[in-house]
Amino acid sequence: MASEHSLFLIKPDGVERQLQQVVVEAAREAGLTVLCRHELLLGEEEIVQAWADTRRTEHPLEHLSLDLWYGGRPMEVLLVEGPDALARANRVKAAVRAGYRLGPFGNVVHCPDHTGEFELQLSVFGRGCATCSARVATDFGDYTGVPQAYPPGTLLPDAWRDLDRLRELAQPWWDDPASCFWRPTYPEPYRAEEPAGPREWALYITASPNQLSFDNLAGALLTALPGIGFAHALELIVSALHHRDFTLAVGTLAECERYRDALMAQGLNTPIRTFAQDTARRDEQRRSSGLTDFAAA
Repeated sequence: MASEHSLFLIKPDGVERQLQQVVVEAAREAGLTVLCRHELLLGEEEIVQAWADTRRTEHPLEHLSLDLWYGGRPMEVLLVEGPDALARANRVKAAVRAGYRLGPFGNVVHCPDHTGEFELQLSVFGRGCATCSARVATDFGDYTGVPQAYPPGTLLPDAWRDLDRLRELAQPWWDDPASCFWRPTYPEPYRAEEPAGPREWALYITASPNQLSFDNLAGALLTALPGIGFAHALELIVSALHHRDFTLAVGTLAECERYRDALMAQGLNTPIRTFAQDTARRDEQRRSSGLTDFAAA
């Protein structure tokens, strides 16, 4: 099998916790050779370019998360080589995160999913490094023509497309995630203000909706759940990304069917079950602190 390349971006929490060598050793155990290792700081311009496959103007919430994760904090880049390097690096990422992550925003390491993402990010992360730059095969120009990672979806309303306003809302959650969505029983699911009958049914997400951006996901909830507030929609989406089988809404069967149909039309797999079944599951989560989480981006 021919060798190929991948990279690891050791995130600020990984550097602060001095987990660089954990990633290096895991990569070597996976059959990957470390070709280069250097420190990195990213500003706004570099973040826009490294994630140019998600346009900042269309996905401001997604880019806010990138700013909070990466902006202006020390990180480290590893360029690696080996057979099936992209797949092996992603297995290393999953194993390191499973062993060392702390909460929803302390997940240690990032690596690209495919060759296009690798080329794009190495073109930014490897600037000024002769070894890394020599492996970049694509000239991205001004980065405006990069193919987009997410399919067209529901974007945020104009009132919530301002990064400063989004940051004012999200920064406290980021600083103290245990205060809100890093618990299996919070936030409370959406409920219609005037239900059409007994709320005996629940709508939930069974798999991580990582195929859509934060903006698409929050926009989908705002569209599908009548009258839901933006903050509530955002809390539900971020919680759903980090807790398996997360409840989005409760209501009558007819209400939940309408919510499900609207969300599934926008790419979210949202089955329905009885509220009694949902309550039993949530009670079990309380007892077991069932924080089974998905690997975040």
